[in-house]
Amino acid sequence: MKKKLIILCLMTFSLLTYSQSQVGINTFNPTQTLDVNGGARVRNMKNINTEALTLEYNHQIVANSDGNLGYVLNSNTTVPWSFNDNKYDVLTKPISSGLRTGRVPLNFSITISIPAKSQAQVVINYNMPVMHSSHTPNTIGYLGCTLYKSVNDGSDIELDMGSRKYTVPNNYNGIAVTALGMPVAGFAIDIISNPGDTPMNVAYKVDGYVESNAATVTFGMYTASPGINYNWGRGVMSAQIFTKPIN
Repeated sequence: MKKKLIILCLMTFSLLTYSQSQVGINTFNPTQTLDVNGGARVRNMKNINTEALTLEYNHQIVANSDGNLGYVLNSNTTVPWSFNDNKYDVLTKPISSGLRTGRVPLNFSITISIPAKSQAQVVINYNMPVMHSSHTPNTIGYLGCTLYKSVNDGSDIELDMGSRKYTVPNNYNGIAVTALGMPVAGFAIDIISNPGDTPMNVAYKVDGYVESNAATVTFGMYTASPGINYNWGRGVMSAQIFTKPIN
């Protein structure tokens, strides 16, 4: 009797151990930890947004012809850009300079914030009237605007895509013309990644630039008075920001 009891206990322990290691649904011979012979249905599944798809829920389940499951990292998922913000700045008065050669500060900038673990696409547009005062030939050679960016109050870096400058012909004297010059329109696209855990601040600024100047150069508008500003327009800049999570 004692021998039979020991055998029964061993059989029970073996069955329990086996049943805990492999479970079959609609099958008596499971070949995996969970073996389902039939269809499957999952109720009340969680709705996953695109950000979680690339950060947390980045494992894609796949199956072979025998129904064995595995996963692949979903790192190649293409997440569309989402509109984040639109910012702009407008000059309130003309800024004049008699600098001969170099950068003319216009105090004209836009600062944006890029969320943590995000990539940003920034689209910058600006219009800047640039004029000089002299009617004498050979008094101005080269002028226009330079687009800069700085990250977290760092050094200014020129964005060549958005810089616009032009050369004034030597014999241009603008006889009987009050405002000499032209409006400068600039455009640039900047892609920035912020893999860190804190937001990143990026400032975009437009400054004037002159070379071989022997006159007064004015940026932004002909005059602050709207009634006599002619058709020059005013200095204006906008930045559209689109973001998406980093894969």
